[in-house]
Amino acid sequence: MADNHLEISRKLVDLQRLVVPEISALIELRYDILSTIKSEGPVGRRNLAYTLDMSERQIRNEIEFLQEQKLIDVERQGVILTELGDSIIEDMKSMLYTYNGIEQLESTLCKLLNLNKAIVCPGNIDKNYQVINFMGKSAADYLMTVLKYQDVLALTGGVSTAAVADQMKDALYPDLYIIPARGGIGKSHATQANNVVAEMALKLHAKYELLHLPDNIDIHLLDALKDYPEIKRVFDKMEHIDVFIFGVGRADVLSEWRNVSLEERQALIEAGAVGEAFGYYFDYNGHIVKPSSTIGVDIDDYKNIPEKIAIAGGEGKVDAIIGVCRLQSGVTLITDESAAKKIVRELNK
Repeated sequence: MADNHLEISRKLVDLQRLVVPEISALIELRYDILSTIKSEGPVGRRNLAYTLDMSERQIRNEIEFLQEQKLIDVERQGVILTELGDSIIEDMKSMLYTYNGIEQLESTLCKLLNLNKAIVCPGNIDKNYQVINFMGKSAADYLMTVLKYQDVLALTGGVSTAAVADQMKDALYPDLYIIPARGGIGKSHATQANNVVAEMALKLHAKYELLHLPDNIDIHLLDALKDYPEIKRVFDKMEHIDVFIFGVGRADVLSEWRNVSLEERQALIEAGAVGEAFGYYFDYNGHIVKPSSTIGVDIDDYKNIPEKIAIAGGEGKVDAIIGVCRLQSGVTLITDESAAKKIVRELNK
C-alpha cells in the first residue's frame, strides 16, 4: 500500500512538472522567503530583498501573497512568521526534496564519491542561511540512527557542527562518551569544539571531556602536558572513536583565518591544497598536502573510525568537499542542494 501511495505521489509530481513547470521554482522561492523570515525575523522588506538577492518589488508582491495566506504577519518592527507559516516549513522542505529529484541526487553523489551515504538538504546555504539549520537537523537525525550507548563520539568545532548540537533533540545516552576532536581555534566561543561537545553532551545526557589546549600549541609543550590526567583521558579516547562529526573548510580561507603566514599560504595553494578538515590540508584528489601541526585527531585515527560524518555546504566548498571525501571512501556526507548539484556537474564532465 505504501509503495502504491509513493508511486501515485511521483506520478502527481511528474504531471505537475509537465503542466506547471514553474511550480518547483515557485515553491523554492517561497520556501527561501519563509525560512529566512524564520531565521532573521522580524525583518524588514529591504533587508529581506538584500538577503535573498531579489528586487524590493518582487519581495513586496510575495509578502502580500504570503500575508493573504496567513503565513506571515507584517508588524511595525518587520515581517514575522505566523504559527501556520512556521509549521509548514518542514513540509515545504519535503516537497522540494521530491520536486527537485534529491533522492536521485543523493544516489548519484554516493556513486561518484564512494560515500557510505549522502544527505542533501534543499536550498543554497549561500543564499539562505537557514539551510545550515536544516543540515544540522539532518546530521542530528542521522546520528541517532548510528549511535550506540557505549560509543565514543568526537566533534570538531565550527558553524556546521554547532548546528548539529543545536538541532539535536534530548535523548538518554548515559554511557556515551563525547570528546572534542581538536584544540581551541578562532575567537568565537559558540563554535569552539569544547562548547559544541558540552552542548551535545547536555542534550544526550552523556559523559564528556574537554580539551583546554590551544589548537596551535607548541609540540614540546604538548608533550610536557600530555601526562596530565584530564588531557591524557581525551587523547586516549581519540584512539577509540566510533563516530566522528566534522566540518570542511576551504584551504585558502582557513589558512588565512588561522593567521598562517602569506608565504605558507602561497606554498599551500601551489601544492594544490583545496580544503581543510580536522587540521589537515588536502588536494582535490584526497592527498594530504600538509600534515596537521594542530592538536587532535590524526589521519591514522581518522582512517580507523567506523562512522565518519562530514557536514559542509555551498558552491564555494565543492572542491574541498570532493577532496575530503576522497581522503577515504565510506564517508557520510551532509550537504546542501547547490553544492550537491555542482559536484555532480563537475564529476560528470
